[in-house]
Amino acid sequence: MRAIKGLLPTILVGVMGNSVIYLIPLLVGGMVTDRGFTEQQAGLLASIDLGGYALATALTAYLVGHLNWRHLAFGGLALMVLANAATTTLHAFDTFAAARFVSGLGCGALAGLASVSLSQTENPERNFGLLLAAALLFGTAGLWGLPVLTAQYGLNSAYWLLASMALAVALVAGRLPEAHAPSAEAGGNSGGVNWLLVGAVLVSVTLFWAEQNAVYAYIERIGNAAGLDPTFIGFSLGMANLTGFAGAALVAWLGTRAGRLLPLAVATVLQLACLLALSGGVSSMVFIVAFGTMSLAWNIVNPFQLGILSGVDPSGKTLALAATVTGIGLAAGPAMGSMAIASGGYGAILWLAAGLAVVSFALLLLPIRRAKMAFSG
Repeated sequence: MRAIKGLLPTILVGVMGNSVIYLIPLLVGGMVTDRGFTEQQAGLLASIDLGGYALATALTAYLVGHLNWRHLAFGGLALMVLANAATTTLHAFDTFAAARFVSGLGCGALAGLASVSLSQTENPERNFGLLLAAALLFGTAGLWGLPVLTAQYGLNSAYWLLASMALAVALVAGRLPEAHAPSAEAGGNSGGVNWLLVGAVLVSVTLFWAEQNAVYAYIERIGNAAGLDPTFIGFSLGMANLTGFAGAALVAWLGTRAGRLLPLAVATVLQLACLLALSGGVSSMVFIVAFGTMSLAWNIVNPFQLGILSGVDPSGKTLALAATVTGIGLAAGPAMGSMAIASGGYGAILWLAAGLAVVSFALLLLPIRRAKMAFSG
């Protein structure tokens, strides 16, 4: 097993790849105020960026078996550097959108590659926890620092920062594994990929992210409807980032010493309890504790989902698709939430999220059993 120090290049590549998810909400405002795009155009640009990300993660599921991983990483980082540098010179919508799509392609290639690489380690749950914890720290730093940076130096400073960070990660990308993912036919004890089990895990991941983003997209509105102060709501969201980091760090420390079923069951029950608490009379204490606890639970679930996927697909190739369905779930969540609001207000979103959490957990029950057999065989 690679030591944590040896995992650092993969984790840095993964954080860089997922930067699109964490930073896009912070950049949309700058697209409006700095570039003069309308809110609708800014939203479309965000979707185009994520579209490039989703497409590249799907392509990476194929490319990891045919290209040297280091070359793939350098290619993704080069796209990020060039596209973000180019973005600083562009003001027309079409060319700006093209640059953001190319940057999204680079991010998706890196995110998919990191997922596949970590799936080939001895303790994937722990290592996915490390990646998620690092990404959350990156996202928290962006949440606090990027508004200050762009307010002082404009939107271009954010894109130059991303280009510089990608260039810095390229300095360590040469330490990534060179080997291709093993073929599915030679894949471990399973004798190949069981697409029924893989599909169950991928659907579980999709529903999980749809649940999370349906709540996250409207959590400020839920707090506002309860009469909470906007400053307190913002503080609560920042605290939730920290508890989310604690959840990912807990998985990184715990690994599979408590198995997979028990941590996932506990995290699901915690989510349901928090959603129930938020659906009642929401005081400031209930809001900050419930949302913080739910963030902790969310960041326990996802590393285990990815670890289970590693168990049912020893080739590791479908781990790149996990990033693809993550994007699908993230996009679907707010849309599902908006439909729920139309039928039953904010409470309907919380009940929708509870249903998605239960189904997402149930879909993992058989794959958990098979993953255990694969790792113990």
